[in-house]
Amino acid sequence: MLGGTEFLGVHLVEGLLAAGWEVTLFNRGLTGPDLFASSVRLRGDRDGDVSALAGGEWDVVFDLSAYHPDQVVRSARYLVDRCRHYVLVSSVSVYAHLPGPGTTEDGVLARIEGPVPREVDGASYGPLKVLCEERVTELFPSRTVVRPTVVVGPGDPSDRFTYWVRRLAEGGAHVVPPDMTRPVQHIDARDLAAWMVGLGAGRVNGVFNAAAEPVPFGDLAQVIADVAGVDLRPVQLTGEQMTVEGVRPWADLPLWLPPEDVDMRGFFQVDASRAVHAGLRVRPLADTVRDTLEWARGRDDDELRTGLSRERDQDLAARYAPGS
Repeated sequence: MLGGTEFLGVHLVEGLLAAGWEVTLFNRGLTGPDLFASSVRLRGDRDGDVSALAGGEWDVVFDLSAYHPDQVVRSARYLVDRCRHYVLVSSVSVYAHLPGPGTTEDGVLARIEGPVPREVDGASYGPLKVLCEERVTELFPSRTVVRPTVVVGPGDPSDRFTYWVRRLAEGGAHVVPPDMTRPVQHIDARDLAAWMVGLGAGRVNGVFNAAAEPVPFGDLAQVIADVAGVDLRPVQLTGEQMTVEGVRPWADLPLWLPPEDVDMRGFFQVDASRAVHAGLRVRPLADTVRDTLEWARGRDDDELRTGLSRERDQDLAARYAPGS
């Protein structure tokens, strides 16, 4: 396991151990150093020394931490002849254009023009993931490439989904996206992990989008309110009001992409039918919301990592609520 001690990795390791696998963890030892004490631990850095991978042999390598093609190549020097199957976690961000619903695994991929950048940022993330996929395809004859949409659920360090669960579960008025009919799409990390265990065990070759069915944002909001037992009082700002107030799509309103970004209109509507045919099963949205809310309420840190601050959310909601 390249990674394995945060979020998806934790759920995946738990699933593998429950299925009777022996798991070796390779990582820097910075996150969750006390997790999975019974498993073999190898220390290294994919941007530097990966020599700890020398000498072992594995049935399956699960790669959860490849963000740059150099990382894939560096670790492959030790793995290419020492594993029977390779499972790479990529992203739906590999697609160059998502103008509408139904993008399949054959969609046009994002490309980098010019030298390959060293830094991974919002602009380079998707194209670098494409290069990671290509290196894995070149180096490992038996491999699975998984392209998840936004991964959510207990343990999510990004808070993109958790923001809405926490905010709307409080009840009262909260700022929501201008158009609540636009879809959002997710994949519960636990469902993704359970499916990946099967992919590895079966050494399933192929490329797969991984996602639940899209739902309108308004439906997600209502599910959160129903699970929490509160009334839903959404406050919608117009696009002009968002601009005036400096409310940023995605950063301040997670999971919201502006409609004028035509190449991203289908970001939350990818076709995951191939994955479903390969065994992906997703739990009801209400179950994901309920478990995420329980986890979020028990967290040590109450400060969400993304989205509007509570104070700003309340200020905007008070000023723009209907009848205010």
